[in-house]
Amino acid sequence: MKFFTIFVLNIFVIFYTANLYAQNIVGWLENITLINQSQQISIESKIDSGADHSSIHAHDIIFFQKGNKDWIRFKTISDYIIEAPFVRNAQIKTKHIGVQDRPVVILEICIGDVRKKIEVNLVDRKHFSKPMLVGRSALSNFLIDPTKTYLLNQDSCIDYK
Repeated sequence: MKFFTIFVLNIFVIFYTANLYAQNIVGWLENITLINQSQQISIESKIDSGADHSSIHAHDIIFFQKGNKDWIRFKTISDYIIEAPFVRNAQIKTKHIGVQDRPVVILEICIGDVRKKIEVNLVDRKHFSKPMLVGRSALSNFLIDPTKTYLLNQDSCIDYK
């Protein structure tokens, strides 16, 4: 019986270790690449598993129509202009304001070598230290090491489904 228990535990450890190394590990601060109309910008981001959703610093937000669909144009860091499809308005709970309505867009990003489209809400983050917060809805297949920062290589991205 003792041999069987040790055998099962070893199998579990081998399986778990293989899965652990298959994950992408991120620090609590990372540079995320934002892809916008074939242009790329690196944005310092806080990785926050305590936040449901991602948000990005946005100002000069303008709603407009493009191909009979609602779009948003906004400026982010260094007055970089982004145009993205409008998805919905989200009600976000904040510490100081309470519930806040924020527009949500789809943005294409690279987290390390993983390229994906995520929902991001727009908010003025100038009073925060980082212009982007990446929440857990964008972090599937990632493990967070809260003791480390800037673990990712931004050289290449692969499509993520």
